Amino acid sequence: MIGIMSDSHDNFPGVIRALEIFHERNVEMILHAGDVIAPGMRYAFEHSEADLRLVYGNNDGDRVGLKRDFARVGGKFLDDFGEIEVDGLKIALLHGTYEPVVQGLVEGGRYDVVIRGHNHHFAVQRGETLLINPGEVWGHFTGRKTVALLDTETLDAEIVSMGTCPSIEDLTGLRPS
Repeated sequence: MIGIMSDSHDNFPGVIRALEIFHERNVEMILHAGDVIAPGMRYAFEHSEADLRLVYGNNDGDRVGLKRDFARVGGKFLDDFGEIEVDGLKIALLHGTYEPVVQGLVEGGRYDVVIRGHNHHFAVQRGETLLINPGEVWGHFTGRKTVALLDTETLDAEIVSMGTCPSIEDLTGLRPS
């Protein structure tokens, strides 16, 4: 079982809750699709025993610090794009800032699974290649905090809700772009 998260944006309690869910579901590997933000977020992962792989998001500025500090808890940053092979599956992991790249990976047929984040909207798109966006751990973009689980034997993907919170629109009256 793989636990998938993205766009945690320094939400320490949200990451802790995600890790609790992953522990309850016997997750052996965690994939983070970017926008962790601060190197200090590694403390949230201090007691996780799962294999942690991450890619950078467009808001991850201190890449040197992130790579260094997450290495201290066994996390491996795969730069902007990661290829992971697990249980016979080829998985592409990226933040997903550029939609044509995401769609090219899905349509190209090279990967069994493409995991992306960036737009904060959870989605599971089934086709020849499975596309998973776990949504956001942060929660304030959409008002929903979510993660995803992937069963590598059956390719079943599940979006797991971690609750709601005020969205940017709720807090400001402005729609996020």
